[in-house]
Amino acid sequence: MNAGSRTYSIKDLENFCGIKAHTIRMWEKRYGILTPERSDSNIRHYTEEELKKLITISILNRNGMKISKIAQLSDSELLREVLKTGAGEDADAGSFKPGDLIMSALRFSEEEFREKLSQFVREKGLADAYLQVFHPLMQKARVLWLTDCISRPQEQFIRHVIRTILISEDVSSEAKVNGRSAAIINLGNTESENNLVFLKYLLRQKGYNVVYTEGTLSADDIRGIHSVRPFTVLALNLPASEPDDEVKGFCSGMAKELELKKILVLGRYDTSGSWSNGKTKAVCSPAALAEWANSL
Repeated sequence: MNAGSRTYSIKDLENFCGIKAHTIRMWEKRYGILTPERSDSNIRHYTEEELKKLITISILNRNGMKISKIAQLSDSELLREVLKTGAGEDADAGSFKPGDLIMSALRFSEEEFREKLSQFVREKGLADAYLQVFHPLMQKARVLWLTDCISRPQEQFIRHVIRTILISEDVSSEAKVNGRSAAIINLGNTESENNLVFLKYLLRQKGYNVVYTEGTLSADDIRGIHSVRPFTVLALNLPASEPDDEVKGFCSGMAKELELKKILVLGRYDTSGSWSNGKTKAVCSPAALAEWANSL
């Protein structure tokens, strides 16, 4: 595969994949999954090929495959496993065929692409359009980029247009706020932003006044937002590499400190049971995210 000439920092990889820099370094040292070049000052530089590989690894890890097993797979085997994952997720989309939509994106025909997507919104409503069309389309685009069938700008173009539609539908929504407040905080990666914007739309449909800033924030930012506009519902997107026990402890602490009623944790593989005395729920798919929002 032709990776091009652009290089990425370890911080870039962290933002793209949602895997903390210290975890990437540990995986490099223990499993040799990446071999970055280093500058004279010992700063790591990664190729696009290595970025793709880490994204592939993060997808498999997020779907329950242990890093020790992933490290034993060749590049071709990694892609085969990701394709299996994508096929399984796309199965929920029924008869949806992404080919025509993707061709519009390949030409960067924003007006044409937006109109095709908007047709699904008119026919299905935004929630079903996102679950049945938009999210499967983004997954397919990600796999096509990983296999060099489309370029990264084309894959990002698809995600960008979908996000603008989500924002437009949210802004134009006539849902009435009922006084309840929620906050959506991304402690993970930028690749999850569309799911978070979708969640904001769902919460607003339930009457919540929602605080969401886009971009990645910190735990201290949660407290800062709460001090200005108190909320009782918190949705967190966390890196998949964070151990479940640490995430559970963090959520329990936040629930107690801020007197929260409900916490949603996105991006976890182990979603069994509930945490924090039933206040916290973990999900790993947009469908589960929508089910949680509808239950409020």
